[in-house]
Amino acid sequence: MTAPPINSEETIGTLSDGRAVKAFTLRNKNGSEARFYNLGAAFVGFRLPGMADNENLVLGCDTLEAFIAQNANFGATIGRYANRIGHGKTSVNGQALDLECNSGGHHLHGGSQGFGHLIWDSQINLENDEPSLIFTLTSPDGDAGYPGELTITQRIRLTDKDEIVIDYEATTTKTTLVNLTNHAYFNLAGAAAGTLKDHEFRVHSDTVTDIDATLLPTGQLVKVENTALDLRNWRPIDQALESLDDPSLARAGGYDHNYVFGNTMEEPLTLMAEARHVPSGRWMRCSSTLPGVQFYSGGFLGGTPKNDTETYQRHGAFCMEPGAWPDSPNHEHFPDCTLSPEQTYRATLVFGFGQD
Repeated sequence: MTAPPINSEETIGTLSDGRAVKAFTLRNKNGSEARFYNLGAAFVGFRLPGMADNENLVLGCDTLEAFIAQNANFGATIGRYANRIGHGKTSVNGQALDLECNSGGHHLHGGSQGFGHLIWDSQINLENDEPSLIFTLTSPDGDAGYPGELTITQRIRLTDKDEIVIDYEATTTKTTLVNLTNHAYFNLAGAAAGTLKDHEFRVHSDTVTDIDATLLPTGQLVKVENTALDLRNWRPIDQALESLDDPSLARAGGYDHNYVFGNTMEEPLTLMAEARHVPSGRWMRCSSTLPGVQFYSGGFLGGTPKNDTETYQRHGAFCMEPGAWPDSPNHEHFPDCTLSPEQTYRATLVFGFGQD
């Protein structure tokens, strides 16, 4: 008879203000494990059965000090607005918003003190023999320049299909902007592998939002055919990342592009992107109800601390970040990311893992 999953919660340290940083481990009946922090509601670990204790498919840090110091948003829940808002300028219901420009002259991932830097309230559960974790956060009216008090709940489940399922809900007291995602970094050869060698990728979209030299959308939608961005069939990317001879990649320092899947914030649950590591047979699939996915090859990852002495390499991992299209509030034909007090924001992300 299979033993029931054993979930665990531990305090791994404290912040300078004395608040506890907790780590949560979810385990399913297969023996797979997923690890999260309450700091940033961050997804920082995943192991399939048979993997050694020092192996991991999700990047994190070996020490809390390194995790606090890193600025790569390891596994973080991103908000209020994931991705970029051009020049930190937009408006909601005619009210001009002036947001922090924290990346290349633009507002990125909710600013330097976005949701990925905050302690979330947390509760670990076992629901119908399925391990789950509830994170909640209340962002005050005016937080980072956004109107409305925003209350967010995310329910994270580790299923017996080896899927991490993240369900978001959010409500607001004033009309505001909401675009949430998770910023986990993956390497199917192991988090410390250092490169994406022997990986292949497939993204089920023929269109991306065109970007300028600062990675801000131009407003145009462009087809990926005959470019390195065409990942509709399985394709390795390590040589393309090394040469960066494709103009689309050269502009972004690799893959850092939003692939288009719909135009509303409530699309059907759709398989968006897949990755596989050929030598090990490990694979990963990303699905979501959101209208786009940012496929990122870790162009800014180099130098990010792993511990007190080691750092990660550039292009040493990839991210698949479902969400609204970048800079949506500034383009009428992009998805509408406004949330009114009469509405409830809902979105689902699924990261599935396996080994052939």
